[in-house]
Amino acid sequence: MKASNKISRKFTLRNYETDFDQKLKPSALLGYFQETAGDHSEEMGLGFAKLAGEGRFWVLSKIYVEVDSRPSFRDEITVETWPHVPNKAIYERSFSVRGSAGESLLRAFSRWCILDAKNGRIVPCAKIDQPEIDFIGEHAADCADWRVETVCEKTIPAFSLKIANSEYDLNNHVNNIKYADYIFNCFSVEELRARRLKAFQIHYIRQSHENDVLEFYREETGNGEFIIEGIKNGSEQVIAAKVWFE
Repeated sequence: MKASNKISRKFTLRNYETDFDQKLKPSALLGYFQETAGDHSEEMGLGFAKLAGEGRFWVLSKIYVEVDSRPSFRDEITVETWPHVPNKAIYERSFSVRGSAGESLLRAFSRWCILDAKNGRIVPCAKIDQPEIDFIGEHAADCADWRVETVCEKTIPAFSLKIANSEYDLNNHVNNIKYADYIFNCFSVEELRARRLKAFQIHYIRQSHENDVLEFYREETGNGEFIIEGIKNGSEQVIAAKVWFE
């Protein structure tokens, strides 16, 4: 049976999904995206249980998010998502978020892949039974440049932590939404209150596990743009990110 080319889900912002100003946290936004995309992948025949039975699982590779306005505690929002035609190994997916009056709040474009649980390698799309679906070409947002420069001065981290079980997801590594918290923990409350978030992007490079020590370094590159780099156990790059403020 042909799958829907779009699905939408409604969410009402709960207090723990908002920050010190009761605005939607980026990590909670990624959680909404993850839940909505998960529901759609089930409908497409590529859900968690199906892939797990084949020894495979989804991972988010890259995401870029544009922010018009962040909703607040108790606001009702609608998250809509649709996939694009996959290439050799990458599944691209768009997201849009609208308020109760239909106004555009946030837009995102993401890249995903399917990994082999035994060897951690990317499974080519040709080896996956593809869904019957009318793919949509229009992107909700477009990232002009996926590249993220490395931070030049890695002396004192802006934020660090030792990974414990509460950071884990069902694939037994740090959940991708957690990294959004780590990235924005590189800024103080005062800094975040003084600036309006315009956009952010995250590149997921390596997985992190229990007892890994992560250190995050930031560098301002001008015009309200920051680059952030996450390093695992003093040597391996885990994530690279950019944050834009107005």
